[in-house]
Amino acid sequence: MKVLLLFMGLFISASVYTYETGASSGYTGAPGNSDCSSCHSCTPITSGSVWGGITLTRVGGSLASITANASNPMSLSFSSSSSTKFGFQLCVLPSSASSTTASVGTLSAGTSSLVQTSSTSSPARTYLNHTSSGTTASAGTATWNFNWITPASYSGGATFYVVINETDGNSSSSGDQIYLKTFSTTVLPVRWLDFSAQETNEGIMLKWSTASEINNNYFEIERSEDGLNFEFAGKVNGIGNANKISSYRFLDEVNPSRTWFYRLKQVDFDGKEEFSRTITYQSNVEQAPIVYTKGDLNQLVIKSENPARSISIFSLSGKLITKIDGNGSNQFELPQHLKGLYLVNVQIGSNNYYKKLLF
Repeated sequence: MKVLLLFMGLFISASVYTYETGASSGYTGAPGNSDCSSCHSCTPITSGSVWGGITLTRVGGSLASITANASNPMSLSFSSSSSTKFGFQLCVLPSSASSTTASVGTLSAGTSSLVQTSSTSSPARTYLNHTSSGTTASAGTATWNFNWITPASYSGGATFYVVINETDGNSSSSGDQIYLKTFSTTVLPVRWLDFSAQETNEGIMLKWSTASEINNNYFEIERSEDGLNFEFAGKVNGIGNANKISSYRFLDEVNPSRTWFYRLKQVDFDGKEEFSRTITYQSNVEQAPIVYTKGDLNQLVIKSENPARSISIFSLSGKLITKIDGNGSNQFELPQHLKGLYLVNVQIGSNNYYKKLLF
């Protein structure tokens, strides 16, 4: 969503009164709204260093994307060395809002005494404003904290519309500076929980769950051999809309004795997409080593990711001929007298591998 933060002028007119307790609703510059310059004799500022210093943050997380049906602590800040008295107004609309579009989500002052809410019925919009105690700036900086509760039945972009008034304190509509700024976010259609992979006799079983879903059409399962290049592995239908935990599974019939990377692509009914995190599957079964001889058959080489603890050589009748402990190099010097076909046992970790070799 985009948020336009509009800071209403603290003073509406020299001949009337001040708006220290909060301006009337509908001055954020959002579609269908005026802005504070309609009362203050100035031109709205939409660029520059002071304007660039206006910030809207989601406390404890990113503003770029937010899950549905969640309470999000927010913080709006403005700084200027030219004044010690500021005001603001803010509303939140869908990113494609028109002049008649209603607010999205719920704005709440929470426990803060610096902000308050107001509303209009046509269109149905809620606004956040300063209170009389929320106009004083400490060291030229004002910070207003509030909560924005995302709806349970909406996904997509949203915009915060913000207006800020930097007042000169002369109780007149002249001499103030009005700033207009917007901030964007996306309400995610799916709130992810766990995602895991485990080996089965048929392949790799993927399991995942969601805490809530909005407009969820289906999941595409994607696999990769290198973690960079993914391919389609399968598809599982979504529930659509849910405010409860939903669980899913998918069997990928691939070789489980190797490493695979997986991710989920969630697709809305309107075609919007979102990816899960990528997980890595690694088999608990170690790959069998490659065993061969070189150097006139007097040297045994083990090709393995891990060092061999030892090798044991048996006759075909089962008699132990020799046992050689490993030295970390995976290369073993063999007795000169070995001639013929033997059974070689290679111990790597707790696993034993057997191979017939001709010496």
